[in-house]
Amino acid sequence: MLSRISLWAGTISMGAMMMLIPPSATAKSSVESTQAVRTTAVARSRVRRQGSSGNYFTSAAQKYQQGDYQGALNDYNRAIQINPRNANAYYNRGLLKATKFQDPQGALADYNRAIKIKPGYDAAYNNRGNLKVEQLKDYSGALTDYNRAIKLKPRNADAYYNRGVLKYTLLTDRTGGIADMQQAVKLFQRQANSQNSQVASDLIKEWQQPTAR
Repeated sequence: MLSRISLWAGTISMGAMMMLIPPSATAKSSVESTQAVRTTAVARSRVRRQGSSGNYFTSAAQKYQQGDYQGALNDYNRAIQINPRNANAYYNRGLLKATKFQDPQGALADYNRAIKIKPGYDAAYNNRGNLKVEQLKDYSGALTDYNRAIKLKPRNADAYYNRGVLKYTLLTDRTGGIADMQQAVKLFQRQANSQNSQVASDLIKEWQQPTAR
């Protein structure tokens, strides 16, 4: 049984580092499956350094939370126009395009730009990996992105989770997939994230059932 590969459908946040959504069996995906991939964090722009660009960034996050997705997109566009090096605005706009506007190419361009501006942006690599799996069907490219996210941040539990799902369900590397999921469990536990740890543990048990082979 395949595990669900899903893009993030949660709220964009003004918080520095927060999870967007927990894994959910009801997350929408074009891949036949039962589980969702994990999200990483959304970082906020530093308003003091970016002036009105940061103000538009904050406004965009607020509009997103209110369900005004077009307004959020407009504000991210303005934030980027004022400060073309606002990596976080590109990152969040990419998420918005992927999840609310079904614009995978636009999302890819935004993630690429965020990474170019901020080469150590592990969350952007993780996001881009999810996009490549879910909408672009570029599995080898997704694996490369997850590998990079983990190299940049070895404690990135979400990237381990996502790479495990990719390996087990789409790359026929079941041993590698289970190993990655086990590492995700350890990292979630260290982060005191019992909910995500349990989801990953349950997925390992599912994979180890004879019927899953």
